[in-house]
Amino acid sequence: MKALFFDVDGTLLDEKTHIIPESALSAIKRTRELGNKVFINSGRTSGMLKKIMSLVEVDGFLCGCGTELIYNGSPVYYYRISKEQTDLIKEISDRYGMLVYLEGRNGWHCNPSEKLLADHPQFKAYLDYMSGFIVSEGGLDTAPFDSDFEISKFCVHTDDGEGNGKGPEFASHHPSDMEGFREHFSGMYHIIDRGSGFYEMFPKGHGKGNAVDRMLQYLGLTPDDAYGFGDSTNDIEMFSTCKNNIAMGKHAKELERFDPFITKNVEDDGIAYAMKELGLI
Repeated sequence: MKALFFDVDGTLLDEKTHIIPESALSAIKRTRELGNKVFINSGRTSGMLKKIMSLVEVDGFLCGCGTELIYNGSPVYYYRISKEQTDLIKEISDRYGMLVYLEGRNGWHCNPSEKLLADHPQFKAYLDYMSGFIVSEGGLDTAPFDSDFEISKFCVHTDDGEGNGKGPEFASHHPSDMEGFREHFSGMYHIIDRGSGFYEMFPKGHGKGNAVDRMLQYLGLTPDDAYGFGDSTNDIEMFSTCKNNIAMGKHAKELERFDPFITKNVEDDGIAYAMKELGLI
């Protein structure tokens, strides 16, 4: 028995059409019929994976960078950031000049102040795009922002003061205080640079690699039995844990140090192609 772990965006899901190719769905169904286990391993929390859960049948979900594990519909592991920490994280926007997205198993929250949006012109475009995407995915947490809602991780958009390469019309001359943010939070959270001023944070002791390791132990399998499919820098930990790795055609160069099998792009049937070549179907 093998265990296959799939990233979502850019790997399993076509980021342009927001669908999973039929070839990938068929390949996943076939490998499960052969006795292999298939998991979604995503930075998204379970509250932000509702649409994905309706699109593909798998054996389990590793959510929120390893803060929640689900197998055969039942919880295996869950980590919630404390209320005290959540309240502290809510203050990041105005303290460090960042657009903060809070993520939990009930969904996504973002509540920037008018001053933050006025000081950072590009944040309005980020907020509009992200809000629209989250609503389309059914991942919005409708609980009041000042209530005691659950989060397991968070992300931030930052501003370099020069428009993050988007042009002078987005220049704010109010750069985010990334140095102060790192000094305050790096001891408690992993901070992953996703590029273009976007950062992903999750509690120490967690991550996509940690999630794979926990699930393998639960199943009684080893890293030699694990296949990781990914495309971006937040898949580095997964690749470092799995002994068999597959990078999509479009992928972060940082993944190449793991000597992965490089397949085709997701829209070019890259998942099915890799699974056939590697004898998984």
